[in-house]
Amino acid sequence: MLALMLSTFLAGLDTSIIGTMLPKISEKFEALTLMAWIISSYMIGITALLPLYGKLCQIFGYKNVLLTCHALFLVGSIICGASNSAGMLIAGRTIAGLGGGGLKTINFITVSDLAPPSESVMYFALFSLMWGIAAVAGPLLGGVFADKTGFEWGFYINPIVQVFIVALVIIFMRIPRTKTTITNKLKRIDFAGIAALVIGIVMLQLGLTWGGQDYPWKSAAVIISLVLAVILLVVFVIIEWIYAVEPIMPLRLFKHRNTSIMLAVQMTFGMCYYLPPYYYPIYLTVIRNNSALDTGLHMIPVLLSLSVASLTTGFIVKHTGAYLLAIWIGIAINTAGVGLFVLLGNNPSNGMLIGIPIVFGAGLGIAVQPTLTCAQNTVKHKDVATTTSLYLTLQMLGGALGQAVAQSILRNRISPMLDNIADKFPNHADAVENVIKDPTVIWKPNVPINVRNETIDAYVKSIHVVYYVFLAFGIFTFVCSLFVKNISLRNTIDKDNEDSDN
Repeated sequence: MLALMLSTFLAGLDTSIIGTMLPKISEKFEALTLMAWIISSYMIGITALLPLYGKLCQIFGYKNVLLTCHALFLVGSIICGASNSAGMLIAGRTIAGLGGGGLKTINFITVSDLAPPSESVMYFALFSLMWGIAAVAGPLLGGVFADKTGFEWGFYINPIVQVFIVALVIIFMRIPRTKTTITNKLKRIDFAGIAALVIGIVMLQLGLTWGGQDYPWKSAAVIISLVLAVILLVVFVIIEWIYAVEPIMPLRLFKHRNTSIMLAVQMTFGMCYYLPPYYYPIYLTVIRNNSALDTGLHMIPVLLSLSVASLTTGFIVKHTGAYLLAIWIGIAINTAGVGLFVLLGNNPSNGMLIGIPIVFGAGLGIAVQPTLTCAQNTVKHKDVATTTSLYLTLQMLGGALGQAVAQSILRNRISPMLDNIADKFPNHADAVENVIKDPTVIWKPNVPINVRNETIDAYVKSIHVVYYVFLAFGIFTFVCSLFVKNISLRNTIDKDNEDSDN
């Protein structure tokens, strides 16, 4: 269990440490326009293989797949640390993402296979605690490395920690599995389904990443990517439905009402999960010119409340089985937290800057694990691993889709306002128009205070519109959760009385 918890910590650290190192990375490679790709490439790597981990673990064994993920993560981290160009760094982040997605996902899958839903919810809470600790430590360590030793050590730290984790996995991880030949294992792999799904997800991620940033939404590159994504994902469903002997994503999962609802709302829940914490640091940078370290410190309330709420909820659900009540309360509080972000204006009090993130984080902490438990509870045990992979995949894709939607809204809202300010103050037009790419430009000494204040006001009003959209998604998620049926949590694992996959 220690190895699984540390793997979760490592994945969380690598996700959160990059933000505070980006300015130094941009400075070294002189590639500000490619900075978004350093984050997007990692997300593409994660989501490309995320749906496959459940089935791959069933075929090749949890230990083997976890060690493979560690190997990919290690290679990617070393490439990132040794990068001498932005392109090399982006390649390294993609490889690290391929492994990083497994470091988190396989932990949930392993526990789900060994413990029934009534017990696994507590382990999920422990994983969330490790993720929360990493999310707090990441920005702080990133700021220290960037300012003191060089951002490269933000990547080199991963292999150092991995030596200990991999040793634990090799020595202590013992999970029984059926022994069979490599030929039989390969026969179980749905290669056509994998190809359609992975390429479809990558095309979707590319289209969402390109749109509004590298290319206009109406450009051929974006349209072709999104159209190909839709076609390939439809082909994937047809393969799984008609042709696959042992499908990656059995369509029988969706005959269960609770599982279907929880999987369906992960797209919108993922938007509320990933996006508000992304825009909150940007908001702080704009209104206060916070340093990377100060921004990291301001994220501590949301991450601490998330961790505490998750642990408390796991304990309560384990002993009471009241997972449905936790889902309703958690999503309601989280949605209220998203709405409260709209109250943050140009000069918020310290109380608001601390209190609102605490409400948001508490809601997430209460809801995030019971929603997974609910999705797993009504499927057969042989489908739990696949359900877990699909749950996390849809959550990640929701975050990616939400990012694209939010950026489009932000740009469309703020661009005409910035144009008006630039026309009003032509001597400072460059600083005003570049605020979308680099919010710190308005805090340069040569920018007059009246120009700065008008630009901040435009940015804050535009971010408010983004939060209103997230609020709508949160309300939709809550309404959908009301249709979930209260089915008692299973407290046993019955592997013998299940039908064959074939």
